[in-house]
Amino acid sequence: MSEQFGNASHSKAFEVSEAINDIIYEVGLRCIGSGGELKNRFEIAIIGYGKEKNSAQSGWEGQLAGKWVVSIKNIFEYPLGQQNDKPIWIKPYAEQNTPMTKAFENAKRLCNDWINWGNHRDCHPPIIINITDGEATDAGSSFAPLINESQQIKQLRTNYGNVNILNIHISSKAGDKSLFPNETPSIDRFGKLLFDISTPLDENMIRIALQKGYRINNGAKGYVFNGNASDLINFLNIGTPQ
Repeated sequence: MSEQFGNASHSKAFEVSEAINDIIYEVGLRCIGSGGELKNRFEIAIIGYGKEKNSAQSGWEGQLAGKWVVSIKNIFEYPLGQQNDKPIWIKPYAEQNTPMTKAFENAKRLCNDWINWGNHRDCHPPIIINITDGEATDAGSSFAPLINESQQIKQLRTNYGNVNILNIHISSKAGDKSLFPNETPSIDRFGKLLFDISTPLDENMIRIALQKGYRINNGAKGYVFNGNASDLINFLNIGTPQ
């Protein structure tokens, strides 16, 4: 994540943090009612693995440090600071290791706890958006631990459907892209794994993707390989309920 992101002037870690801060801000604006009050329509968790080697931790900082799932109202009450006249909540970090299995373990725990709390079984199921620029370093040569975690996650459900897993591989290298494919693309074995564990786009995601100008076929999966900064921003928008 410390490498430059394509033609962008900043690192991939910086561009990812910018995109996440922007989508959090947009989500918050969508939750403002006609009377100007911010309604708790979303709850968000950020799991990162750039601060410490071989571990995944909550990405929230400042007043939200140590928390996992946070309501959009609390998120807007405690920004980390301001940047370009907009609030920000996370800063970029980059480490060499990619403990993705640990991140998915945390995501599974958070989703399970969230679904089983209060009236959440009558809510839209959680959506996991995994952003990576490399291969998992804690999944072994067969990726079996990561596959197992993803399979367990996809079994979790509310009364409105199963948990969704979306994956985007971002790259600083030139090369062919694979954007929301419906068949296994011709890419490396880890890219194929990310495709396999991704869930199909739902109707709402397909509608947004079409609005963004993507060509979507039946059975398209929530997966992008070799995406650039623009694809990342669009991907986050497509994966966020409207």
